[in-house]
Amino acid sequence: MTAVISRPLFASSRAAGVEASLDPLELGFASGLALLSRFRTLMQEDAQTVDTQRMLNDSRYAFEQLALAHTSTYTELRLCVLKVFALYQQ
Repeated sequence: MTAVISRPLFASSRAAGVEASLDPLELGFASGLALLSRFRTLMQEDAQTVDTQRMLNDSRYAFEQLALAHTSTYTELRLCVLKVFALYQQ
């Protein structure tokens, strides 16, 4: 039996109880972008591709990538994810 979801479970990240600030100036432009760049590099080392520009503009994509990275066995990546996630919570 195959389950089909015809609509998203949550209409928005706010409805899911997640609020994200994705403005690079609010992330602390230089440090936020440097951390996202580090995140992208670690994801590449773990054979995953990340679009950092999309991470800034699409909260759903950003949280999906963070969740994916958090399940990695690569310890350095999992530690980086916690820092990136904290930026999105500011």
